[in-house]
Amino acid sequence: MSRLAWAWPAVFILLLAACTAPRAPTKVPDIRVAAIDPESIGINQQVFLLRLSLVNPNDVPLRVAAARLRLDLEDLSAGTGELVDGFSLPAGEQGTATVRIETDLVSQAPQFLSWLMSGDATLDYRVTGYVDMIGLGLGRVPVDDRGIVPLRPGPRSSKRDDTVAL
Repeated sequence: MSRLAWAWPAVFILLLAACTAPRAPTKVPDIRVAAIDPESIGINQQVFLLRLSLVNPNDVPLRVAAARLRLDLEDLSAGTGELVDGFSLPAGEQGTATVRIETDLVSQAPQFLSWLMSGDATLDYRVTGYVDMIGLGLGRVPVDDRGIVPLRPGPRSSKRDDTVAL
């Protein structure tokens, strides 16, 4: 019986050591704008589909809970959009999320009309905001990305040179 009495504390100490063993450092996921495609462009409303590319460099899955993003076109605030349906991002893998951004650029009517009338209808964009991640204590991960978006719907997209086509 005395041998068994010494075994339980040893097992407890081993379990405690295993639970407190150092982990690999948590890495922040790489979040970039993969594309911004105009879905519809009209005088009263403009709709853009913003695709995010998310890469999980960690060895455990992460949960993408939500996102809130703001789209600026040529330094003018165009609109905001939210991702409300979360999804799981497997360990070491890439995923995508699409955020629909509805805008009303009529408030900037002179600038918007000049964009529509221009022959080369591409605009500089900036996307800012955050993605809420669950897992590894990451919480709210900031997003700040820039590129070029076509103003006319069609086969062109705003794919960046340094991102993988999805």
